[in-house]
Amino acid sequence: MKRLQERIAKGSQHASRPIIAVLVTLLATLAMVVPLGLSALSANRANAVDGQDETASRKPLLYRMMAFNDRIDAYQDELRMDFILRVKHNEFKPDCVGVGGTDTKNPSQCNLSFIYQFVGSENPDYYRRVRYMNTITPDDYVDSNKNANAYDGALAWARNQDEFFTVHKIINSGLYDYLTISIEGDMNIKDKSPDPAKFAVGGHPEPLNVFAIVGDQNTALSCGNSSWSWTTDNCKNFDPASMSDLQAQDRYSNITASMSQDKQMKVYMGYCLDSKEDMKCSGPYSWVGWDYNPNLYQNNQANWGMVTDYGFPDYKSNVTGPIAGTAPGTAPARSFFVYWLNPRGSTNDNPDGICSETNSYYYQWVALKDSEWVPVDELTPEPVLVTGQQPSPNTATTTTSKAAQVSKYSAFNVSPKDPQYLDNPNVLFATDKDGNPMPAQKDDGGIDFKEAKEKQDLDGYFKMVTWPVTTNRDGSACTISPEVYDPKSAGLVGINDGMSTVEKDTNISAGWTINTAFYKYDVPRPDDPTITKIENDADAGLDASGSVYTTKLEPVISGECMPSKDAARPNKVVLYGEDPNNPIVEGQGTNGDDLVKGTDTWGFRLGETVCEVDTGSKQGGSWRIQDRNKLYPSPDSGNKYSGYRRYHAWVTESVSGFGLTSYFSNIGTAYFVSGENVPDASKFSVTVPHTVNGSLPADSVVVFRGEASPVYTAWSSESLGMTDSRMVVSMKQNAVSGWTSLLTTPANTFQRDAAVGAVPSVTDPTSGLTLNLTKTAASTWSWSLNIPADKFTGYNGDDETQTYTFQVEMVNPMNLRSGPASIERKIDMTPTTLTIDRHDVFQVAGRAYKYVDGDRKIPETKGTMVHVTWPDNTGTDVAVGSQGIWQAVPPEGMKQGDVAVQVLSDDAEGPDAQGRFLGGNQSASVSQVLEFRPSTSSLPLTGGWPLSVLKILLLIALGLVGFVACLRNKQESRR
Repeated sequence: MKRLQERIAKGSQHASRPIIAVLVTLLATLAMVVPLGLSALSANRANAVDGQDETASRKPLLYRMMAFNDRIDAYQDELRMDFILRVKHNEFKPDCVGVGGTDTKNPSQCNLSFIYQFVGSENPDYYRRVRYMNTITPDDYVDSNKNANAYDGALAWARNQDEFFTVHKIINSGLYDYLTISIEGDMNIKDKSPDPAKFAVGGHPEPLNVFAIVGDQNTALSCGNSSWSWTTDNCKNFDPASMSDLQAQDRYSNITASMSQDKQMKVYMGYCLDSKEDMKCSGPYSWVGWDYNPNLYQNNQANWGMVTDYGFPDYKSNVTGPIAGTAPGTAPARSFFVYWLNPRGSTNDNPDGICSETNSYYYQWVALKDSEWVPVDELTPEPVLVTGQQPSPNTATTTTSKAAQVSKYSAFNVSPKDPQYLDNPNVLFATDKDGNPMPAQKDDGGIDFKEAKEKQDLDGYFKMVTWPVTTNRDGSACTISPEVYDPKSAGLVGINDGMSTVEKDTNISAGWTINTAFYKYDVPRPDDPTITKIENDADAGLDASGSVYTTKLEPVISGECMPSKDAARPNKVVLYGEDPNNPIVEGQGTNGDDLVKGTDTWGFRLGETVCEVDTGSKQGGSWRIQDRNKLYPSPDSGNKYSGYRRYHAWVTESVSGFGLTSYFSNIGTAYFVSGENVPDASKFSVTVPHTVNGSLPADSVVVFRGEASPVYTAWSSESLGMTDSRMVVSMKQNAVSGWTSLLTTPANTFQRDAAVGAVPSVTDPTSGLTLNLTKTAASTWSWSLNIPADKFTGYNGDDETQTYTFQVEMVNPMNLRSGPASIERKIDMTPTTLTIDRHDVFQVAGRAYKYVDGDRKIPETKGTMVHVTWPDNTGTDVAVGSQGIWQAVPPEGMKQGDVAVQVLSDDAEGPDAQGRFLGGNQSASVSQVLEFRPSTSSLPLTGGWPLSVLKILLLIALGLVGFVACLRNKQESRR
């Protein structure tokens, strides 16, 4: 368990209570007038992506069409698509069948399939089903399966010639998964038509419905009046309206319905209508492979959606000859091809050969980078012109029965030096201006997509686009519909980095996409943001545990982020506050592609903001969002003092269009703290040690006692926990102004979960003093602090130098101090020193004083009692008089012996406020022998004191009386 240690914010915090009171009043007033509708609004949990509800829709939606043979020849009609489909998270599991396996057995094991119109508008109710083939290889596949190879799935797809789809990648974005899919399927569009409109240049529009169905497939569809069995490929009378139950469940959609008119399928008729001056032709047609026409690597349709992630084994056939296997990321030789057919051949119908020759063409590999089309710099940074396609001159008037011709004369990605292709003047082999192979072009014709992806930081999807170059038979320019017959003359060939998105799309659409490949396709997520600060009154940086103490219930959370490369499509930071009933799950920043393992644990969406460029940020950008403490629905009570709130955030990008989220940021925790309780001074007491026989006992201490009831006590639970308030004890001598710190409790002194009766103790590392505690109630501790007697110095005889104030403050985790509580006590530990100056049967007397400032003597306090012990063990108590003089008269008849005097208790402190007697200091005992005769020093005129002085005064008085009497007698005698 990760315990939180000291996390006490630095710096003193001062908040004006009157101002806080005003703010609280204003907030309360606003709360009463906010429309009730806000409550309903705030009750909705945060969404992962803008426009998405908390509960994801099951409806599959076309996100992006990456490649589509949207122009097909009526004779060579094939369905080819690469696209991205959005489905509810975890709706589809790629391992529903084994690697290289297909979902063809009854019952269906997978939750996704497609159906499409097989024969087009000629019979719009005729649909064919497309099932799943697994090409994703798990990391443990080879180790867990004997004789298995990582490329097993990719190889099965390369060999495919039937109706299947595969999923290359699943990209999770919040509540949804984005499936990157390739489809291969046959079609059977009507070959011939007398309708001139069908022969429009550039093809005639052909409606095409492609439905995606999610969920259980076994009884999902009907065919006519019965169920469409899962193992049945075709349904000749399918009614889309029969999917009403699926519609109610949001389980299907027509993925082609959202495509714009110019992106929908166009059919090229395989021959021309009429002849000579009124010849109507659709235009040149780029052959789409089907079955083994032409023979490619593994003999079938390897050229579409090729999976290069795992490499390929060697292959050999009589037609292809030996083809070397490849490492991951590289497509083998003879995996791709291009061949153009033009039914405007130079014949009797076209004797002048107008636009009859399409024996040259351009091709260019393009790729997605940050979901934008770019040239593949390591392969074809510019369109490559291929010339010399055979046969020439062109005499074809139809595209049917051309399979052998295509297989013989197609340009393949092979080495131009391969003897097998020396009689074929054109190959797909990319070279630089000096004739050297491009970096991603392998010598044998293979293509290293890994090299291209890594060097250019591409997303991992590649497609080859080709554009025809058509001339008249004599080589002069073809002027018929240049955008169809000769796009180069219309500026529609190739793309480059200087083009706008619209220009790139226009040129790509003007070409034909014939070959596509994937290598570790992914759309990079934005970098995770970080939470670095949560607003408080001073340094708001998170401590080592990722938390901050704050007095603000509406703190501003801020941090760093990586801004978008495109300011027009910024990255946005979305902040979530934890739902205590569904706590944030640790590790959501490192859970791979699955961000929604615990959707409920995301918390409440508090707001979003643009990631602004910030040159002072390590990530290049910064963000700040305030938790206004209004978006926490019942039963959550919102941010409260003595509570906490955890926050995390992610970035949503807008460049790719996926609205991809980053992984979650670090977790920042705000612990909300307010003022502390002022300690109860009525529970304070101070016990003072006193001297015994003139000396303090060894290790004498002044004991300061009290009771603490801190608002904030220490607790911890896994990674969470609050530190406790500190108790600060200090004292001062009243004669001086400065306070002496005695002890500050360390973190975790006041443990919330400690048992009543627990007796912990803590020591201040600076003063060395130890505080002993006893937990007496749930949040109350009694305590005592022993202060060594030598801490109390500087007594100079003035009571102020002997009087001390003891003070206690509570300091909350924000370093905000409570008001002080104090007690004042006289700390008298100075014993009386006694002298016996006279010790005879008439009187025992002496002085009482104290030593201060070292060896300076001051009289003892008047009234201090001196106890005299006579030789017969009887005693007499006498009070100290002025100037510290004391005296006692021995009892009549006291015999000779030792007389001892001692101050038993100087009663310096007297009773306390509760009437408790606190005692005083005991002096050392002093003794002398009680003399039987007066000493000579006591005789008159010898310095005896005080009886001799009295006698002298009496004799003087008698002398004066006699003298006055003599004078009177003398006066009377004269008369």
